[in-house]
Amino acid sequence: MSFTPGSRRGAMADINMTPLIDVMLVLLIIFMIAAPMMTTGVDVKLPESRTGRNLESEALTVSVTFDGRLQFDKAFMALPVLANQLKARAQSGGKRPVLVRADHNVPYGRVIQVVDAIREAGFTQVGFVTAAAPAVPPPSLGTDAK
Repeated sequence: MSFTPGSRRGAMADINMTPLIDVMLVLLIIFMIAAPMMTTGVDVKLPESRTGRNLESEALTVSVTFDGRLQFDKAFMALPVLANQLKARAQSGGKRPVLVRADHNVPYGRVIQVVDAIREAGFTQVGFVTAAAPAVPPPSLGTDAK
């Protein structure tokens, strides 16, 4: 409550909104910064590619971790379970593309096993997720004339 000098009306009963607005704006900024950090996923170090396009919003994603484990729909599973879940998805939904996110240290044979399971489930569009490579000109393929 505040008193104004020379006023005979008494105490002022208005709430000062400025501190409440300040607190609200600080909380908004905190949530805007913290929300993107709350997304969880498997830590996969992707290989780099200079050509490619972003299909992640419309595609199913299968992740292969550095130790060869498989993740689909935020759950880790064995290869036969993955194949069964993909078959169920292929029968119930449209033919969406399937993206494979494999760590660059995963053996090539393990990635091919996953791709075979995806194709056997009925999906024909299989893509590989890569990280964007730095903008460096590609090496020349011909012989250098000196």
